[in-house]
Amino acid sequence: MNILILTGKFGMGHIKAAEAVKEQLLIENPEHNITIVDFIDYMFPTLSKGIYKGFNFMVSRCAGLYNTLNKAAGKNSGVPLRLTFARKIDRLIAKQKADAIVVVFPVCSQYISSYKRMRRCQIPLYTCITDITAHEEWIAPGTDQYFVGDIATKNALCSKGVSADKIAVTGIPVRQCFHESCREKNSSRKEILIMGGGLGLIPSSEDFLQKLAHCKQVKVTVITGKNEKLYKTLSKKFPEIEVIGYTDQVAKYMQRADLLVTKAGGITTFEAIATRTPLYIIKPFLEQEFGNAKYIEGHNIGRVLWDIHADEAADILSLIGDEKLLQIMKENMELMSREFCKEFIA
Repeated sequence: MNILILTGKFGMGHIKAAEAVKEQLLIENPEHNITIVDFIDYMFPTLSKGIYKGFNFMVSRCAGLYNTLNKAAGKNSGVPLRLTFARKIDRLIAKQKADAIVVVFPVCSQYISSYKRMRRCQIPLYTCITDITAHEEWIAPGTDQYFVGDIATKNALCSKGVSADKIAVTGIPVRQCFHESCREKNSSRKEILIMGGGLGLIPSSEDFLQKLAHCKQVKVTVITGKNEKLYKTLSKKFPEIEVIGYTDQVAKYMQRADLLVTKAGGITTFEAIATRTPLYIIKPFLEQEFGNAKYIEGHNIGRVLWDIHADEAADILSLIGDEKLLQIMKENMELMSREFCKEFIA
């Protein structure tokens, strides 16, 4: 079977979700021929770099504008498909000899939905929603099945007119390495892992890093992703901190950590659940992160700091020292993991 997975490099979450789905499919049937395509780069080869650069700038510098545009996109979901674009999709499907399409980014859903309608095409379309919040842009006519992270997401989709029998609660897919049980401690101290997502957005100022770095009872590791400037800055300023740039070993660092300080991304949340690593979320600021943060808080698998004036470092150190609460969070993650079958999507 030939399966086409469409994604986009808006951060790294959607890419990782695509890789996770591919892994699941190949484990189920190694003979599947599966291709992951950056849909934005394919459809707009001369514009994609600018599109991604603009996105990166907005989420890091203009979160308010991003949230406004995100809400507007939800109210006006659906794309008018030009014949030129339809022909490009024709060529993509023909080249891959695709029997089915899986999308892990909402714009892809809209384009393939419009394509199916224009071409009167019956190719199966599967949508994997990568956040707990069911943004309207994910909903597209002609979608054969939605895979969602939680029953709350399913209920939200149903309230917006999606048939319940088209929605499967599977958890948000993560790669197999996050499900492997291999917690390794390199230190007797408690370990705090700080991640800023694929864009390397450390979720606070450097002031709280200064305070954490001077605490002898904890070991701090920071993963800056592809933000090379941040990597150089932190490496120079904080020799006490282990600073890691882009790495494909995130699962290893997460498995050895006692607490993960990060953005409230859907993929990261479910990676943490898979590794049983309690979460600490500092001041969510992107629209889709609010729902993920409330999910983390509601299931007591982490703490969310909503107060913009609070002392993040003091609160983090308070949590890392509360062994009983951390254990409760890990047990809650264990219970949640049992509810999801990681092979279900396949």
